Amino acid sequence: MARVRVCLVDDDIFVRDALALGLGDAGYEVVTAPGAAAGFDIAQRKEVDVVVTDMNMPGTGGAQFIVELRAQWPALPIIAISGAATIDGRDTGAIAAELGANETLIKPFRARQLAAVIDSVLNGGGAARS
Repeated sequence: MARVRVCLVDDDIFVRDALALGLGDAGYEVVTAPGAAAGFDIAQRKEVDVVVTDMNMPGTGGAQFIVELRAQWPALPIIAISGAATIDGRDTGAIAAELGANETLIKPFRARQLAAVIDSVLNGGGAARS
């Protein structure tokens, strides 16, 4: 059986590397990107099963990245992650869901928590389904 391929997009190298290591240990194949442009390129070049993206990144932020992913691949599972529970006074999870993310995790969290959310989303859980 093929391993689940995760595209992990986060501008913080320490977060990105720690999550990639933990997800790899959990049996996922992980490809990483430092920003939305590189993440979109990975999604175009490689078949990915799920995208995990930070909401707050320089340049094209996670919100715009989610919109672009959803427009190109309507059924692709997307998990938003963020260090902030609110953005401009609004719940980060609600914003991400409105944009098309299936689930949101607020940092700090462990890779095993992210793995559980990935499994849930891939098995039909999550807010946004196409």
